[in-house]
Amino acid sequence: MKTLGIIGGLGPLATAYFYRRIVEMTPAQIDQEHIETLIYSCPSIPDRTSYLLGRSDDSPIPKMVDAGSRLKESGAEVLAIPCITAHAFHQELEKGIGIPVLHAIRELGDYCKKHGIERIGIMATDGARATRIYEGVLDEFGITCIWPSEDGQKQVMKMIYDDVKAGKKIGESAFATETEKLFADGSQAIVLGCTELSQAKNTMDLDDRYIDIIDVLAAACVRECAK
Repeated sequence: MKTLGIIGGLGPLATAYFYRRIVEMTPAQIDQEHIETLIYSCPSIPDRTSYLLGRSDDSPIPKMVDAGSRLKESGAEVLAIPCITAHAFHQELEKGIGIPVLHAIRELGDYCKKHGIERIGIMATDGARATRIYEGVLDEFGITCIWPSEDGQKQVMKMIYDDVKAGKKIGESAFATETEKLFADGSQAIVLGCTELSQAKNTMDLDDRYIDIIDVLAAACVRECAK
């Protein structure tokens, strides 16, 4: 068993849900069989999308490296970050911290290959879209990424920032409208590709065509750290 470290607070609700999913996925019969986990919730880390889009000069990297280094010093052997936009800095973080950082999008690529998914709809932040962090990995797996229209992307950002980050439920009508368009454009499945969007699974009846990126990353944590 390895000790897991979680760089959290990006946002706090996504971090809490992520840890819950790790616990639920761990094949444990008693408390002592669960994963040793250290969580550093640091919501003061600057907004990743604002930095990536040049709207802010406040880089999130130093605080994320600091958080990861503190987790490492406390005994973490593997790190996970329940913020997909932050994966744009994956190389810098892994190098700066000095221990492995699980890569959620690479894990998604493995999942899609195992399930025969070749065209996937992406619901994620403007930062993830602009930096092509999904395409940069999924292209290696031969998987085509399908994004919402320009107006559709604005609706996705509203779900992330105006709904979940503001402590509200995701609007079901807007969610249904945008996902139907992605399926109409040829998506075989849709990834809830921002950890805030995982909340859609808690409030809506979604079938297995919807892939929660939090579940994908949580499963990787269990694989790497559980007995």
